[in-house]
Amino acid sequence: MGRTHQKKAIETRALAAARSAGVPIPSGEIPGEEPDFTFNAGILGIEVSELLRPASSNYGIMPVAEESYHQEILQMAQAGYYSDPDARPTKIVLYFANAKGRRRDKREMAHKLAEFVKANVHGAKPIANFGALRLPEGFGAMSIASESGNWSTGEGGNITLADIRETLGSAISAKNKLVPAYRMNLARGAKVWLLLYSTASVSRGMPIPHGIEDWRFDFDFDRVFWFVCLGNEFAEIHNRRREELAYHDRTG
Repeated sequence: MGRTHQKKAIETRALAAARSAGVPIPSGEIPGEEPDFTFNAGILGIEVSELLRPASSNYGIMPVAEESYHQEILQMAQAGYYSDPDARPTKIVLYFANAKGRRRDKREMAHKLAEFVKANVHGAKPIANFGALRLPEGFGAMSIASESGNWSTGEGGNITLADIRETLGSAISAKNKLVPAYRMNLARGAKVWLLLYSTASVSRGMPIPHGIEDWRFDFDFDRVFWFVCLGNEFAEIHNRRREELAYHDRTG
């Protein structure tokens, strides 16, 4: 599957999951571009975009990029370990130490990991656990099991309320610049919505914070929703300008 088709498949799944969670999305969507989906002969268009955990939550490195970096180290280490024909079958679960924005040499870390496993696999009866003090620099915790299986890594991370608010605002602002283009591709007088979504992945996703109903953002979309796969919940984002105009209309 090409990247374009894969992206559209992910967007379609996000749309369907948000609809199942209660976002008032009608059925019968037609996939497209600018916006991603249209409904009812173009009287509604919905743009879909992933809301990613930001670099500001991880010492300036995007958590999703760091996860990919960790996976590459793990794959290189596993290949290096099994390059020895006498290597014992083993499966490891690894957690990296927090690099705090510092990039380490990928090949050096993979080599140190493979050598550590080789030197300690005999102690797995059937599992041996190691903390940061016993591991090479850069690794936080690891278990070695005396069984065949792919090596895997877990990701951790924290995120602040300020990170979430800034990321949400930036995502809305970036997409808001395209609202005129979306409207040109829809029927006259059509509504345009934005659906943001976050996955359950630790390195990618973010939770909907308590109190988001009090947040206000400026945008030209008719409605903006944020759907979070973890917990299967969503929030509708409030439009500051629209609420202020409605208030002035009511008060004269």
